[in-house]
Amino acid sequence: MSPTPSSAIEPTTIGLSEKTHALLKRLAEDKRNGHFAEMADAYRLGIGLALAHGVIPDEVPTPRTTIFNVGTLDPGKQIHSAIRLLSDTGDIPIYRWAERLAEWGVRELAARAEAGTLDLGELLAETTKET
Repeated sequence: MSPTPSSAIEPTTIGLSEKTHALLKRLAEDKRNGHFAEMADAYRLGIGLALAHGVIPDEVPTPRTTIFNVGTLDPGKQIHSAIRLLSDTGDIPIYRWAERLAEWGVRELAARAEAGTLDLGELLAETTKET
């Protein structure tokens, strides 16, 4: 796994496709289940879930929307460090890769919520299984 080349320019904002952004909003607005206090929490968990599953993410489909400033989403650069250590992003900037991972992860979280199988304890156990 190689770190991002020094020539890659990191974006300062990241987001999702418009369709997945709507799913993210729904996850955060569903106070009945209370899974996520903020959209950023679901976005971060989506990235972690995708990393845990070894997802090689596709590009974010268009139309695309910007949601987060990377400095706000990842102030301590833990997401950046995790992706750099666990993924070979090639020449794709780390936060662009994070955006792709979030696209997959938020869709997965929304599908589980829709099916009534979104259990955060089970998700955490799933992401910590040894391979």
